Amino acid sequence: MSEAKVLHFYPGEKRLVFLVKEHVVADVEAWGGPEHTVRSPMMNMRPTTPGNYIIYSVGPYRTNTWPLSRIRWGTRLRDTLTDVLFEEGPGQWRSVQKKTGLSRADVIGEYHRLYGAYRVPDRWVFNDFGPLAIRYFRDVNKNRKLDKNEHLMGEMFHTTPDNEAQSTGGQSIVMAASHGCIHLKPLERDKLRNLGAFDRGTPLVIHTYKAHFSR
Repeated sequence: MSEAKVLHFYPGEKRLVFLVKEHVVADVEAWGGPEHTVRSPMMNMRPTTPGNYIIYSVGPYRTNTWPLSRIRWGTRLRDTLTDVLFEEGPGQWRSVQKKTGLSRADVIGEYHRLYGAYRVPDRWVFNDFGPLAIRYFRDVNKNRKLDKNEHLMGEMFHTTPDNEAQSTGGQSIVMAASHGCIHLKPLERDKLRNLGAFDRGTPLVIHTYKAHFSR
């Protein structure tokens, strides 16, 4: 019996295909990691891990591994003219510099690089994983539930700050390889989400770099 819906990622073709009842309803560009590991100062860029997975969740992502991702995308900012503060909780404002290492000048410079304006933005738009990350896991016992002996993959679907800025400005989206995650264009992430591709329980097949999609 075929799956009602399933996602297939072909990293060698940079292609993500969403099938519903074996019919293609979305076929979009998506970039995984490089086929062979590339050494990088902070974290090596490595191939996206092939296998069979289950979609678990969609939501903002935060991690201490990447300094700019220590603050959730969309978090409110306040400019004190000497520092930039972020809203850690209701009425709780903390220093961006102490949290991420970025000074006020760094924040203004990065915002100018992305959006072409010299100012402190109202919201944090520098999280490396974009507004939303789509998490998935390897379903060992095939029950489509994340059990205690299973765990979410460190790899995930997400956009990038550069691509979000390009999309907001109506510019061409310039994709780039990841460190193992799967990069999507912002509008295509939204399209897939609206189609139900990222609903919890949706099967995901990540193919090898040699595999090709064919019908």
